[in-house]
Amino acid sequence: MSHDILVLLAKTFGPIWMMGFLAIVAIRAYAPSRRAAHERAARSVLEGEARE
Repeated sequence: MSHDILVLLAKTFGPIWMMGFLAIVAIRAYAPSRRAAHERAARSVLEGEARE
């Protein structure tokens, strides 16, 4: 494989892979079914401050 082919592959599939990863992260972060887990995590930080 020449350097030019590797550069072409990286410039083509790199952004596609990154956009797919971003879509998966966004879907998992904003999924309504994950709301309870996010609320628990947010409240656990506040409970730690209340004890001190």
